[in-house]
Amino acid sequence: MSTRILHCSSAIENYNICIEQKVAGFQNRGPQPGDLVYLAAKVGKKTLCGARFKLDKLTDLKPWPDGEKYVHSLKVKEVEYCQPFDISILSQTGGKFWSLKYIQASKPISDKPACDLLDQEFSLKKTDHFIPFNIDSDGDNDTANFVVEDEITELAVKKPLTRDSIKVQALLAEIGDRMGYKIWLPKNDRSRVLEVWQTKVNSVLQDLPLNYDSDTLNTIENIDVLWIKGRSIVRAFEVEHTTSIYSGILRMADLMALQPNLNIKAHIVAPIERKEKVMNELSRPVFKHVLAPSCSFISYDSIEGLSKEKMLEYMTDAVLEAFSESVKDSAI
Repeated sequence: MSTRILHCSSAIENYNICIEQKVAGFQNRGPQPGDLVYLAAKVGKKTLCGARFKLDKLTDLKPWPDGEKYVHSLKVKEVEYCQPFDISILSQTGGKFWSLKYIQASKPISDKPACDLLDQEFSLKKTDHFIPFNIDSDGDNDTANFVVEDEITELAVKKPLTRDSIKVQALLAEIGDRMGYKIWLPKNDRSRVLEVWQTKVNSVLQDLPLNYDSDTLNTIENIDVLWIKGRSIVRAFEVEHTTSIYSGILRMADLMALQPNLNIKAHIVAPIERKEKVMNELSRPVFKHVLAPSCSFISYDSIEGLSKEKMLEYMTDAVLEAFSESVKDSAI
C-alpha cells in the first residue's frame, strides 16, 4: 500500500465531487486499490487537505466537468474527514521543494517521516463530517468564495446538524414517511439527519431493495433522499446548499443515463436564491434532453411549508407538483 496526495489544484468543484460521489480520478495509472490518499485543493494561496480515503476498485465513473482528462478512476472507501489543514507542513520533511517531492503526479510518498507527519496532523484535526469548500453562485473558481481559516474553524466546531441542508433532508424524509413511503438516506448523512428527525425505527431503509448493477446502485445510494415504495423509487431529491449545484444535477443525470427506462421524478432542492442557477444548469445541452424533462426545482421554503401540512398522511407524492418548477415552466 502506498500513501499519495491527490491535488485537485484550484478545481474546488472536483474536490467536493470526489467526496460526494466517492470516486477519485488520476491522470496516470500509478495509484492502485488499497493506496491511502490525502485529498487536497488550492484554496486562495494555500493547499488544504480535508479528507483521506483508501482506493477501491476501478470504475468508469468520471463525474467531474473535465472528467475526460482522468485516465484512471477508482471508487474510494474508508473515507475520513478533518478540519482542513495546510499541507505545506510537509516542508518540515521535504524542504523547499516539498511539493515536487510529494505532490507531483500523485506519486507514492516513500518518505516515512512525511507520511507520519500527514497522519499526525490529520488525526489531530479529525472530524466526523465533511467540510466542503464553497464556490460562488456563478460556479467560477477564479472568483470562488473560499473557506478561509476563521471560517474553517467555525465550521469545524459547529455540529453538522445545524447545516440547513441536513435540516431540509430531515424535512424531506419526514414528509415522505408521513405519506407512507420508505426512506433512503446516504450512510454518510444518516446519523446526522436522524439527530434532527426523530422517527420510527423501520421508516429508514438500511439497504436498497433494488436490483441494479453496481454502478447504478453506487449512484443511487449517494442521492440525498429517496422515497421508495416496494422496489420502486417514487421520488429522488438532491439538497444543494454549500456544495456546487452541478454535482447534484450530475448525480441525477448519471442515474438517468445508467437506467434510461426508469420513471423517476427527481428534484433539486435549494434556497430560492439559487433557483436561477439550477434552471441554467438544467438547460445545459448535456442535461436538457436526458434530465430536464424529469427533474425540477423545489425551494427550501416550499419544503418547510409542506412539512407543516396537517393532512400529509392522506396525500400522495403528486402534491409536489404544486411546489416544483421545471425548465419548461420557468421564464429563466
